[in-house]
Amino acid sequence: MLKALRFLPLAACLVALAPVARADDAATAAKIVGTWEGKWLFGDTGGKLVVKVEAASGNVLKGSSVWFGTAVGDFKDTFTKAKVKGQKIEFPEPTMDFEATLSEDCQALEGTWTSPIASGGLKLTRKPD
Repeated sequence: MLKALRFLPLAACLVALAPVARADDAATAAKIVGTWEGKWLFGDTGGKLVVKVEAASGNVLKGSSVWFGTAVGDFKDTFTKAKVKGQKIEFPEPTMDFEATLSEDCQALEGTWTSPIASGGLKLTRKPD
């Protein structure tokens, strides 16, 4: 019984710090709202990518993306469950998933995209309002 209780202070610290992490993620999410433009990359090819983060609620983002010049042409996708965890953002979308890391100055996103048949890199910068 005493052995089991020795982990109680650690568990209490983890529970106490969890809201702080969520609050930091929510603050980061609020900074991501806006329009981001850049490129998606696939080997030696690529195309324009525009991501509009329209709303943040806690650490969850909602918005849309437009992928230009893909193998299936230009298309628009939406996201309603993108999640911020620290400086990383995961964007699950119906057609194309992507994840990115936010720069320290909150002006650039860099990461990877994945579809059912391919994957590659992406680089975005914040567009001035």
